[in-house]
Amino acid sequence: MAVSSYWLIIFAAIFYGTITVGSQFFTDLGLSAYEISVFQVGMISLTLLPFVLSHREYFPRKESWPFFLVYGLIGAFTHFTQYGSVVLGVPVAVVAFLLYSQPLWTTLLGRLVFKETVTVTKLTAAVIATAGVAILVKPWDSVGAGPVLGVIFGLLGGLGLSLWIIFGRKGGLDKQHFTTATFGYTGFSAIWLLLLLLPVTGLMPEQANLTRLSFHWPLTTWILLFFYALISGVIPHALFYKGIRKVQSSTAGILLLLEPVSATLLAAAIFRQPIGLNILFGGLLILLANGLILRDNRSRN
Repeated sequence: MAVSSYWLIIFAAIFYGTITVGSQFFTDLGLSAYEISVFQVGMISLTLLPFVLSHREYFPRKESWPFFLVYGLIGAFTHFTQYGSVVLGVPVAVVAFLLYSQPLWTTLLGRLVFKETVTVTKLTAAVIATAGVAILVKPWDSVGAGPVLGVIFGLLGGLGLSLWIIFGRKGGLDKQHFTTATFGYTGFSAIWLLLLLLPVTGLMPEQANLTRLSFHWPLTTWILLFFYALISGVIPHALFYKGIRKVQSSTAGILLLLEPVSATLLAAAIFRQPIGLNILFGGLLILLANGLILRDNRSRN
């Protein structure tokens, strides 16, 4: 197994860190959480549309549509639960911790679905990485965890992220091209987001910053959304779907925990958010977990 596949997942995680930072940027511009979600996945698929139409071998085959139908539903489900958790009153730090509990889900599902081996090194790395995330986001600093339903939504969001990795691995084992996987996943996710969440946009006028959907934005905003889709979606998705063909899903789940580290560093650079000792220590633990995974891989080759 080539070490380069692991590095593809690592670089994907670094690029995925732009999702959170970009969400903050567009929130400051006035876009709602729903608009950011729909526009991001929709813009990714629209960006790839001319390419897949001109290279028909990369367009999802009809027999793969049921796969992407379910995969896109998982994407919409993950978006819905993570934002729903915030709407229900769970503090953002707690939501972040619950979402990044995904390595625990991924390790279990990877064992059940793909019969992946669960080594001592992998379990140690998962525990260290989870501890790093906890120190990074400090959920205990929040005043309460929020309502039970909101906490359940957050846990389901972590499960959704895990299923996203599992299905990505399934597509990789089926030899799907990374362009096909990216286009199919984001396209069906956008469709599901519109079908599932669009009906509730008019039912929560007091939550317009979360549920509003409007296309009346300046040209500059659309241009920025295009570059956001490119950096936070097209590039990291291509890296992830190419790397996941040779990397076990449980291992990828741990490597992807570099995303909150990347997001924190980018937020500090762009928004001047302070970097405390908890961020440094939590980030080092996540890096240590990644180092254990890479070292274990070298020892097996």
